[in-house]
Amino acid sequence: HTARLAVERLSLTHFRSYTSLNLEVSPEPVVLTGANGAGKTNLLEALSLLGPGSGLRRARLADLRQRGGDGEGWAVAANLGGPNGCIRIGTGEVAGTPGRRSIRVDGTDVSGQSSLAERLHVIWLTPGMDRLFVDAPSGRRRFLDRLVTGFDPGHGRRVAAYQRCMRERSQMLKAYHLDMSWLKAIEETISEYAVAVAAARCDTVARLNILLKAPFESLFPPANISLE
Repeated sequence: HTARLAVERLSLTHFRSYTSLNLEVSPEPVVLTGANGAGKTNLLEALSLLGPGSGLRRARLADLRQRGGDGEGWAVAANLGGPNGCIRIGTGEVAGTPGRRSIRVDGTDVSGQSSLAERLHVIWLTPGMDRLFVDAPSGRRRFLDRLVTGFDPGHGRRVAAYQRCMRERSQMLKAYHLDMSWLKAIEETISEYAVAVAAARCDTVARLNILLKAPFESLFPPANISLE
């Protein structure tokens, strides 16, 4: 179980439309208001980058850099308050190394995004996702996998490894000389990852159904989630 965290301070540097921003907020729910183009979605995107993954818009690192700036890399940092104290998380583009992302937790550089998954889980639903449940299954799988990562921080690594093995298998099948022993080995690895990924998804759906069945007053009819 992950303790609930709240953003206490958000800092942006050369990020999207912001040259510099230091925003302090209370742990209560926050509503952002402003005219179109004021930078509301940019703030939400910055928050989404504090968790694992490529953020709300799934943008390239270079696209997050402020346009018309001095060419320096961008940075996002936040203080997160919770029952166990404050956590400081920062991420950004490494200066002088375009396309490379750095991550710091409590002032220490960490490698890989698994450290983020172990500390913070971020979920979003935006107007652009209004067809999530009627469009291609790939979008629903990505959304479900983000939910799963909240319960199982290692899930993202297994999904990435499964997808990498599937690409390698596809390339292997296109090769003129097919090494059957290597093909067998990679298919066994794919099977192991596939079982682990499917089990984690089923476990998360079961957890969500337990929450949905909990007694509470609602104007909405009861719901049940299933995988098909």
